[in-house]
Amino acid sequence: MFLLQMSGVPGSGKSTVATHVADSYGAVAVDYDVIRSAVLDAGFDVAASAKAAYEVMYALAREVLGQGHPVVMDSPCFWPRILNEGVEIARAHDARYRYIECQVRDLKLLDERLGRRPRLRSHRRGVDLPPVDLGDQPVDGEALFRDSMDRVQRPLDNYLQLDMHRPLSELLPEVDVYLKA
Repeated sequence: MFLLQMSGVPGSGKSTVATHVADSYGAVAVDYDVIRSAVLDAGFDVAASAKAAYEVMYALAREVLGQGHPVVMDSPCFWPRILNEGVEIARAHDARYRYIECQVRDLKLLDERLGRRPRLRSHRRGVDLPPVDLGDQPVDGEALFRDSMDRVQRPLDNYLQLDMHRPLSELLPEVDVYLKA
């Protein structure tokens, strides 16, 4: 059994990899954006929704591991607490901890991906367009994304970085080798 923690900026391919792992290994994907969108729909404000969504994600990961199923925590992992919670949840359930970071440095590619993916309420609409709850005023997405790329938290060892500019046909076998190790 394992807990896989995904990481990377919005649009980098975390959910694509999480879906592959769920389909291939019977893992349950716990998606931060699905949870946060539901929390927003329940009437929480933007700031409170982020905190609430992470707490729900941690609780669901604990519950699903406790039921004996592997888990994929699908979130950006920008803060030390997110990384530490994943490590602790895995340890508490005697599950192997795995961590995959999806990397995309090309902001034009990220913008294209953000624009064409099925959009949840919590999703950015583009590199320069925030989620709908933050209004329609464009922001300096380049600075935001570069800062986010620098804030990604990583474990000290035993993690996989994926260059998501490469085709999935090359990347997914690397994911499988990593998870089976």
